[in-house]
Amino acid sequence: MQKTKEEGEIEESNNYGHQHPLLLILNQDQLIHNQSGVTDCSRCGEKGSTPCLCCAEHCGFYLHKVCAEAPLELNHPFHLNHPLLLMQNAPYSSGGYICNFYGKGGNNFVYYCSCGLNFHIKCALFTFKIAENNLKEFEHVALQHPLISTENGHEELEDENGDEELEDVRECFGCWEPLSKYTHFSSACGFNLHEKCAKLPVKLNHVCHRKHPLALQFNSERLSCKICGETNRKAIGFVYGCSP
Repeated sequence: MQKTKEEGEIEESNNYGHQHPLLLILNQDQLIHNQSGVTDCSRCGEKGSTPCLCCAEHCGFYLHKVCAEAPLELNHPFHLNHPLLLMQNAPYSSGGYICNFYGKGGNNFVYYCSCGLNFHIKCALFTFKIAENNLKEFEHVALQHPLISTENGHEELEDENGDEELEDVRECFGCWEPLSKYTHFSSACGFNLHEKCAKLPVKLNHVCHRKHPLALQFNSERLSCKICGETNRKAIGFVYGCSP
């Protein structure tokens, strides 16, 4: 007998291009019972977690709910010149891309802009939440102390007394200072970002430019700072700019 919508089955017309109906899974016990060969989300490539959508026929198709509901076009407050378009493959010959947020390659769904921006689907949505000053969805992401491991870019150094100490050599997406200087979001989620950079104000009234407020935005044009003259050309990061 076909399940009713109230029991959790999504209508076939809303199956996100999949050939079978999808089940809405709200807790981990349901996920374990229904996943049957499911490993990674078909859009972001990350491991399964709830809430999510699973194939009713147990064929292995799986989507995080947040990935399934991601808009096809994202008007990002940090990139007002053009919309970011959600694409199954990046428009390059290889079909792959390097995410401008956390610097790693991927071939999953990508938010792409004609000016050369590429964001992994979750990184685009994460920075959108930052722009909205809404990080409630990421309260589960543990802030980690920077000196905890030698894996994933951490190095062991010796201090002047010969004792080994740990230093995180990765850099924050926002300011490109070493993550070891400040508490940051867990790298397990791909969010290499200082807590303080995640909480930067979207608008800033600056004494050096009283005509208009400065807006926090992606430095996609590799703009140089009007105060110190420096330009960070190796990555995008955040910049305060005045569009007018």
